[in-house]
Amino acid sequence: MAISLYYFESAPPARSVLMVIAALVLKVDLIRINLSNKEQFAEKFLQRNPTHTVPTLDDNGFIVWYSHAIVQYLVDKYGRTDELYPKSFEERTRVNQMLFFETSILFPSLARAVRPVFYDNATAVPDNKIKNIEASFEFLETFLSVTNYLASNHLTIADICALSTVSTMQIFHQVNNVKYPKLVAWLSKLKSLEFYNVNLDGIQKFTDMFMPLLK
Repeated sequence: MAISLYYFESAPPARSVLMVIAALVLKVDLIRINLSNKEQFAEKFLQRNPTHTVPTLDDNGFIVWYSHAIVQYLVDKYGRTDELYPKSFEERTRVNQMLFFETSILFPSLARAVRPVFYDNATAVPDNKIKNIEASFEFLETFLSVTNYLASNHLTIADICALSTVSTMQIFHQVNNVKYPKLVAWLSKLKSLEFYNVNLDGIQKFTDMFMPLLK
């Protein structure tokens, strides 16, 4: 049996997993779950993941939900080295710290910004939501003032997960290169890496879904 990933390319968490898969050069069967058509509520999918979220990984019957858990699992099991998710206690803790930041502050600031447009008929992202995104950018700039990457001086899964979210934010709110030069440099560096190409289709589809709703 093969590894299967249930995904929806417009969703940033799914794209972070796709980028890690590309970075690890893994062969994975991709099964698209169209959230717009509520395919995540199909009984067969709910049997795999009762929380009806994507991405969801099926590794020969072993099911993993949520993007951070998936990328941790993939690097631990299939990584040729531990560079993306170091086994050293202190280094791994720094990576986990940034993953917690991404899941508790960075990604929610994106989700709360787009929700009024997608679900409440808003025709612009509310100013207070933009302020939250700017606050997230300030945190990232501070982190990148200490190390070259978010958790270390080398690339880790924390960077890839944050990259998926920030690249989505850029669709409607650009990172100011005067205020956040280190963040801009970090983005440019990561976007030049080969694995980033798998992020592009989802970015375009998110753009096609979201931007026509704005006025």
